[in-house]
Amino acid sequence: MFGPNTHLATQSVIDFSHRDKDFFNLYESLTGKFKTIFGLNNYDILFVPGSGTVGIESVFFSVLRDINLIGPDGVFKDKWNNFSSLYGKGENVDPLEMYCQLETSISAVFEKEGCIVDCISSFPYYSIPKNTKIFVTCSNKQLGSMPGLSIVGIRKDFWANLIPSDVFSYLNLRRYKDFSKLSQTPTTPPITIYSHLVDVLSNFDIKSLRNKINKNSELIVDSVGKNNVIGEILCPVITINKSLIPMEIAHKYELYGLNTSSDNFQIFTYSCDSNSYKSFSDDIKSYKSK
Repeated sequence: MFGPNTHLATQSVIDFSHRDKDFFNLYESLTGKFKTIFGLNNYDILFVPGSGTVGIESVFFSVLRDINLIGPDGVFKDKWNNFSSLYGKGENVDPLEMYCQLETSISAVFEKEGCIVDCISSFPYYSIPKNTKIFVTCSNKQLGSMPGLSIVGIRKDFWANLIPSDVFSYLNLRRYKDFSKLSQTPTTPPITIYSHLVDVLSNFDIKSLRNKINKNSELIVDSVGKNNVIGEILCPVITINKSLIPMEIAHKYELYGLNTSSDNFQIFTYSCDSNSYKSFSDDIKSYKSK
């Protein structure tokens, strides 16, 4: 419970293929809604099948220059440094800079203009920073749809910095750009996710999302104590050392981190209904009052 994937229930009927006109219309609808809702008309929006991590890897594969990681140290910065080593061009001439807008592992926020930005856990609670060259997010976290679709935004004036489409790889973002002109994708896309994400965006209210995250953050922080929270206290993810949460409560709510080697539990403050956060908070307070 309280994990990074928004809880949802859906019934989908898909009676067309990704090479049919119905999919082309769906693709155009999703692209249009995403740009309009979040004010991203200066970007080409591409959909890469897979997790946000696959979207990040596609960026490292596709850019012509080396990428240097900046911002707070953490689990995800370390992961992206591995990609930087794997896909490094070996020149380090005029390298690009990239950072995690929200280093999820320690709930640390960082922003700088004019960079490549991992927005996977931060968007859209935090807006895309000014003059961002490329950003990556995903369908399943704050956007509230199913897991399995990475969303990559590339500023329209930045394409000269990416490899050509004749480099054959399903990580090559230029190929996704070329196919997007036909409202198609290079691979068989997860149509069900496209359809569900369109439905979600049709009723999306960013103000309500931010209010929900703030309210649930306040509930959690009030119960565990502000000084016991690692990083931000109003945040899409609240990080707490495992020693501060009774194990019976951790097991009751199956806290994120319970089955990992991390020293911390993490509570994503958007993924469940508000009553669940209230129940957790009340249980913590009750335990502390004993």
